[in-house]
Amino acid sequence: MQVSRWPFWLLLLGAAPDNAAGGDGGALLAALDAVQAEEEARKLVEPHLDALKGLDPQVVEKVVMRQWWGLARDIVAMSHTQQVDLSFNVRRAVKLLKDEADELLRTLNPKYGQAQQVAPAFQWAQNDTSIFLTIKYTVRWNAPGALEATDINILMDGNFFNFTGLGKHSNNKYKYVLGLSLFDVIMPQPISSWSAASVGKLSVTLRKRWARKWPRLLGHKKTKIGNMHVWMENQEKLDSSLSGMPTASNSPITCAATDKLYCLASDTCKKEDCSQCPGKTMVDVEKHTCVGLPSEKAGISFKDTDMQEGVVGGEVKLTKSKNEFDIDSYVVYWGKDSSTKLDPPLNTLVGEVRPTGGDAVVSVPAGTPVPGSASHVLVFSKNEYGEYSTPGSVQLKDAVAPKSKPGGIAFEDDDGDKGEVGGTVTIQRAQDEDKLEDYTLHWGKSATKKIPSGSLIKDIAKGTNQPDRPSYYMSKSTKIPEAATHLLVFSKNEHTELPSPVSLKIKDNTKPCLAPADKDCPAGVTVSADEDPDEKQAKVTVTVDLAKDERGVTNYTIYWGRRGCGTEEKGGDSGAKNGKIKELEVFAEVDNNGKQISHVVAENTPVPFQTTHVVVFAKNKYGESDNCVSAVFEDNMSDKKEL
Repeated sequence: MQVSRWPFWLLLLGAAPDNAAGGDGGALLAALDAVQAEEEARKLVEPHLDALKGLDPQVVEKVVMRQWWGLARDIVAMSHTQQVDLSFNVRRAVKLLKDEADELLRTLNPKYGQAQQVAPAFQWAQNDTSIFLTIKYTVRWNAPGALEATDINILMDGNFFNFTGLGKHSNNKYKYVLGLSLFDVIMPQPISSWSAASVGKLSVTLRKRWARKWPRLLGHKKTKIGNMHVWMENQEKLDSSLSGMPTASNSPITCAATDKLYCLASDTCKKEDCSQCPGKTMVDVEKHTCVGLPSEKAGISFKDTDMQEGVVGGEVKLTKSKNEFDIDSYVVYWGKDSSTKLDPPLNTLVGEVRPTGGDAVVSVPAGTPVPGSASHVLVFSKNEYGEYSTPGSVQLKDAVAPKSKPGGIAFEDDDGDKGEVGGTVTIQRAQDEDKLEDYTLHWGKSATKKIPSGSLIKDIAKGTNQPDRPSYYMSKSTKIPEAATHLLVFSKNEHTELPSPVSLKIKDNTKPCLAPADKDCPAGVTVSADEDPDEKQAKVTVTVDLAKDERGVTNYTIYWGRRGCGTEEKGGDSGAKNGKIKELEVFAEVDNNGKQISHVVAENTPVPFQTTHVVVFAKNKYGESDNCVSAVFEDNMSDKKEL
């Protein structure tokens, strides 16, 4: 006969019987609580079996927990045909039953309630700054153990590490206890720390008081601990940090064992006093150590990111001392110069931070007022015996953005080549140049935004020659970046750029006839027969067929040519020139209904050597085309023929 245990069911299902879930589900649960036999329960559940999707999952859990196995199997079988997933609820109920059964079996052992105290197995490795432990909840490293530990208690201080925790394995309870007396001093929590590692393990990081290589883990050479192993896999990865670092020979612990004082500077034990310990001549009897003020300063940098005048904010970055073994903290103050704190009561502490083994940071909240006489930020190395007399320092600069943007920008491209610019950029000064040091010229993808990369063209000094305007000559053949549509000019100082620029849309001015088939190319050229009988002289009429579109043309330039146009693939047609004949203006007198323009080459005009053609190029203020039209020229040598 089954006996109902109400408190257990209430804990499992989350509701008291007199406060069961409302609706049909709550009523069914209450009815099941009132019956004892499985057959009675089946009669209550059967009306719901054809619609398992609407059945309260707690009903399934209750059937399993009451161990009505036949009914439970029937419900699960029908869930498959109705495609209803009951696995979560069934598994949870079975697990609870199993846990109860396992606990019952464990209590058969009369000593089960008494945890057996054992030392857990562990591995250790080190780098220059830390000792790493992995503790396994088992008495042998390669043996199975508890999956987790409870009631964990850990103490890490001085040269001691102590761990206790409770675990269950193989129907037994264990109290794991591990106490280590270490070779050297470690930092306390939270600098030294621990956390749960993978299943059945604990991970520990013990921060060394002094960064150096330990010769062993334990303080005394003869101390033996069972199941202590070197963590070889991890140690091989960490050995690079120990490369070239000498192994310590002594520590406060080893010196105290012989009633001596430890001198870190020489890594030796002093018998009577510390007068021969460099820089550390004071004695700390309790710590068995030669002590004194810190012996080094830290580096410091600070950049105000607040951008409001009279107040600062940002990160004070501290570069660790080369050897910070005797430094307990870095203390940051306002300074009236590079070495002196402000006089009381203004010598306010900015912040303090403990050494981290690397660089450290002290945060200064935005809007922090700057004491009126402060000119520097200072950092002092400090320990329990005082501060090192010489601080690290950085000049305090109150970062403020320029007060106004440039007044304007002017630029005309005079390069002539497509996709390239050249010429002088002229900047109209900002209305207020206070806090302004430079004007920065950038390529822009719009009237307000820089192109994504490579935007800077030039930082242009504002200068002092009022009212001269700052300017920059952009050399010819400067490529326009693919995404650039504008030139932008920002106001700038050493701290920041004012985000609002002035802009100018780029106009890529080009010379005419960029391609031979363009409408602004000369349509053609003809040359009359040479009327000058002398060799190497000519008298001809050159007639130029005008371009179809002359809006971008100001002149036609006529040359003697050593070859025809378009006869070489590389270098363009400019290489055909063999001497200039004449430059004709577009608006000169034209003939043939305005479609042609002619020029007469006067008699006795010399013809350059190797001339075979007459070539004509279009031109405007931005340059002369690289493409041309040509006509064959034949020198009349009639006097030679008569001979």
